[in-house]
Amino acid sequence: PHVDAFEREFCEAVGVPHAAALSSGTAALHLGLLMLGVGRGDEVLVSSFTFAATANAVKYLGAAPVFIDSDPETWNMDPGLLEEELAACARRGTLPKAVVPVDLDGQCADYGRILAACERYGVPVLEDAAEALGADCMGRQAGSFGAAAAFSFNGNKIVTTSGGGMLV
Repeated sequence: PHVDAFEREFCEAVGVPHAAALSSGTAALHLGLLMLGVGRGDEVLVSSFTFAATANAVKYLGAAPVFIDSDPETWNMDPGLLEEELAACARRGTLPKAVVPVDLDGQCADYGRILAACERYGVPVLEDAAEALGADCMGRQAGSFGAAAAFSFNGNKIVTTSGGGMLV
């Protein structure tokens, strides 16, 4: 009952309809990518400045992480570079299966530009919001922007349960 209550309260805090508690933030990323249909041979665009778990979850599925560098002001995924890479992928006829921006150090990525670029090419977003519980952007909570989002409750995160994660 405590886990069920935690999931319900988490949904309310983030402003999403569903949440599933998992063993780790990495497991949340892994499950989110599975739900988006990522598999062997796919490419996933991933923030370059993050903990290894973001790219590892992509590799677990036999997919290839393609790193998008950081904006020098925010250290989050550079939306201009993302737009350039999506355009290049479209020209090659090989769009990525997903984009995984990271909300680094309690700060949301630029979801206005990231979501616009991804929508233009029909590529879903999985937010890595592991470090951003409680952060907001454009009047919305971190974790409420993509098709899904992953959070972590590891000991170094904003809210900790000594471990665990949540997929919303």
